[in-house]
Amino acid sequence: MKKIKIYLIALAAGVLLLPASCTKDFLETSPTDQLSGNAVFSSITGAWGAINGVHRSMYIQYNSAQSNGGFAGMYLNVDMMGTDIVFNTSASGWFLTAYKWQDHRNDRSTLVLWWTNLYRLISNVNQIINNIDAISGPEAEKKAIKGQALAYRAWAHFMLVQLYADRYVPGGPNTQMGVPYMEEVTFEGKARNTVADVYTKINADLTAAITNLDGYNRANKSHLNKSVAQALQAQVALVQGNWTLAASAANTARQGYSFMSTAQHQEGYSKQSNPEFMWADYVQEDQTMYFYSFYAQISHNFNATTIRQSPKSINKDLYDKISATDVRKTFWYPNAVADKLPEVPPAGVRFNYMNSKFKAVSVSDGRGDFPWIRVAEMYLIEAEALARTAGKESEARDVLYLLAKNRDPQYVKSVKTGQALIDEILIQRRIELWGEGRNWTDLKRLNLPLQRPSGSTAGTGFHIASFATTLDVPAGGNIWTWMIPKAETDANPEIVQNPA
Repeated sequence: MKKIKIYLIALAAGVLLLPASCTKDFLETSPTDQLSGNAVFSSITGAWGAINGVHRSMYIQYNSAQSNGGFAGMYLNVDMMGTDIVFNTSASGWFLTAYKWQDHRNDRSTLVLWWTNLYRLISNVNQIINNIDAISGPEAEKKAIKGQALAYRAWAHFMLVQLYADRYVPGGPNTQMGVPYMEEVTFEGKARNTVADVYTKINADLTAAITNLDGYNRANKSHLNKSVAQALQAQVALVQGNWTLAASAANTARQGYSFMSTAQHQEGYSKQSNPEFMWADYVQEDQTMYFYSFYAQISHNFNATTIRQSPKSINKDLYDKISATDVRKTFWYPNAVADKLPEVPPAGVRFNYMNSKFKAVSVSDGRGDFPWIRVAEMYLIEAEALARTAGKESEARDVLYLLAKNRDPQYVKSVKTGQALIDEILIQRRIELWGEGRNWTDLKRLNLPLQRPSGSTAGTGFHIASFATTLDVPAGGNIWTWMIPKAETDANPEIVQNPA
């Protein structure tokens, strides 16, 4: 299949891209000819090509590091910094410096370049947002394109402000430095908005996206529809401690989706046709990222160096909290060494507690349709928000029961109250979303410390102190905030670097 290269001139990295980076600022999608930059916004067809290019940019290789394979690579890096993914060996070295809590505090590391990648996406969607109204074409199609672009802009800024700014404090003034909120395409460097201002603008974009996407029926789940925009609204509201909006948006977003079957749980969380996937990649056979992909890096069945030498395990403390009758207990192998595990490539190293949640297409095909949002998360957001709302604990237990009973037929509805109920929901969240990029940002939003149970023997489900190095980090402090890339601070005099 031929691929189109749609040239959208990504002028701003949050503010300013170095000139050299402009040489590859294109988006790929699947039609059979090419559109020039001028042609993109001369027709509704060109505008569709532009938004399709943004969808495609979610799973292209960024920079040169194996850990920068599509935005799923960003999520994987974030989870590597958390509590629940365990490295059994330092072999291959990929993700290891992120795991050690070194890269995010190094302004020259490839990890912090997600700043540039996110702002490149923002620059591209800003061109869509700022040009779509002037295009001739059906109003419904223009609204569908613009709504998706607005949702993308909100999502990208949401990721940026969670990583590169101090945490949002519910009920606080939140006047600390956030990130530049880019709503135009410009070469002019911009200063950082406050965290409060960033969230105000995120919410405005999501409200507009929801309105524009009303009635839009998408082609596949790589496109963003109204329920995805509502799900993003729920995620944002949860971080802000806006419990009423978080619960209502999550409830609305999850309508019309069903839980996956027990058999589908075993398919490897890699098919966008999964009924729980609300927003997911749709990676065709000729669009593979080979060993750069999320599934090549985290699956147990792909024949890549990282899998052969350094399979990742679950934190044993979390594994032990999963009921024996819970289908999610089957995602990890507590006896991997003895059980041999035929799905693991013959040359692969086996460690106890290694994961099988995520499966690549095959031993030689590292593709998978990464789920950006699953409906299970909406149940968890709704339950947590209700549990934190006065007089809503009974409703919280009801919502939690719907999800937990589906995962574990023997689950008995919780009778817990107060913090004990919230803690139960958060444990369910850690189990459900393991490896999906939520663990570290949850620690930050909840102002919790990093506490990694450690040991000295690989394959025991504990972090190995000798190479994990960072095991306990108190809540709060500069260390929880990523450094802005040096290339950005050098190019933009308006940007203030985060404190060392």
